[in-house]
Amino acid sequence: MLNIDTLSHFIKDNNLIEKEDRIVLGVSGGADSICLLHTLNELKKALEIRLFVVHINHGIRGEEASRDENYVREFCKKLNVEFFSFHYSIPKVADMLKISEEEAGRKARYDSFENVSKDISKIEKIDISKIKIAVAHNKNDTAETMLHNLTRGSGISGLKGILAKNGRIIRPLLSFTRDEIEEYLDKNKIKYMTDSTNLENEYTRNILRNKVFPILAEHVNNNVINNFYKSAMVANEADRYFEDSAQKFCEKNLKNTNKSGYRLNKSKLMKNPHILGTYIIRYALKEILKEKNSGIKDIGMVHIEDIWQLAKSETGKRLDLKYDIRVYNDYEHLRFVESDEEKENESNLPEIRYSVFSDFNMRDIPGEGNIKWLDFDKVLRDIVKYTGRSLCVNSTVGKDNILKFIEENIKVRECWSSDFIRIKSGKKAIKKLFTDEKIPASIRKKHILLAIGSEVIWIFKGDDSLDYTVGLDRISELYKVDLYTNKVLKIEVIK
Repeated sequence: MLNIDTLSHFIKDNNLIEKEDRIVLGVSGGADSICLLHTLNELKKALEIRLFVVHINHGIRGEEASRDENYVREFCKKLNVEFFSFHYSIPKVADMLKISEEEAGRKARYDSFENVSKDISKIEKIDISKIKIAVAHNKNDTAETMLHNLTRGSGISGLKGILAKNGRIIRPLLSFTRDEIEEYLDKNKIKYMTDSTNLENEYTRNILRNKVFPILAEHVNNNVINNFYKSAMVANEADRYFEDSAQKFCEKNLKNTNKSGYRLNKSKLMKNPHILGTYIIRYALKEILKEKNSGIKDIGMVHIEDIWQLAKSETGKRLDLKYDIRVYNDYEHLRFVESDEEKENESNLPEIRYSVFSDFNMRDIPGEGNIKWLDFDKVLRDIVKYTGRSLCVNSTVGKDNILKFIEENIKVRECWSSDFIRIKSGKKAIKKLFTDEKIPASIRKKHILLAIGSEVIWIFKGDDSLDYTVGLDRISELYKVDLYTNKVLKIEVIK
């Protein structure tokens, strides 16, 4: 049951409001927001707070929208609460930003709340932390959010529903149902407006609200809203536990190496249970995206699961995500880099020319220099194995197509920590090869390599190196031309 006492306890238990806070309320004129305004106004003396109302006219419902705005303005005047209104053309905003009208409306609302908060902070010379933004979400909204997230394949994080407090945003009515809110208003003879678009089933949330939950309440369990809310509280507790554990893990095992991106210790990651591993990956992505001033909203469980599977896959494979994030499975780490930066680095790499021939003499095999001969069949075999792509090499497959396939899958790049090359006794990490050959650190960075994943075909020193007497010029023993070679892949560095 919603009354002033139960609301006051909820606010106190969840530490939503402190003494002398300024509260910016989003008030549309509907039952939820009018109830929020009325109840907080009843509590403002006891809580020693001041209220400021923000109303958004979305420019969609014409006269009905003006009616709602006028009603909220008059209601605020009656309560002696300061009122601010903002007008937008949400369809135009959505079109300009290439987002849905729902998302555009949300952005307009929270931008307006923040603008008013900043003005209050500046005028009254108080810290922004003393200004809370109160919105009127309730138990029904939590249930709708949970079910919506569940249908999109959400993990535990999406099942915690809506939080009572998220930074400066507070939701004092979250523990009450929509029926309880309307009952409170009816009991106190308080009028509210009905948004006609809430009755239309054009938006996903409206379908859940108007169709799905009434069916669940009638045919499955009439206490469905409260049961969803209870489940959300359990999910929220579990989410906090896993989130805290992921944060502690990343503080020790997620490193920002600047030029080579973020590195997440792969072996330690894989020692964790799958559920915690997904939280660690998600937390790592959040930290990485902070630098791009982006949230993690568009990265879902499917992407996080893909990264987990990448960590279990063959070294050298990669995954492209949204926000221009590229993830590599390195030898010891998962490496997160910005693909735009990689493209910039790639523009400084030399051009490589490939050709194939079968008429050759072993005495003519080139040594050091900008041309190398490799066993064509072995290179092609390992590219097919690495990519998992089927390629039938016969008279119907033109030589140009084969060369294009090779060119697409042999990467010309700088060194990774996971890189290795085949030697006569097995294989050796490139970083170990640098050490054994006593290559200075300044020269190591100048090297360029051709590789299939992390398997190096050829490593050589770039022309911009200051010291031409020191450096590697090595091809893999695995691909060297021998008496059993049928076709030669000629690789030439174009100056």
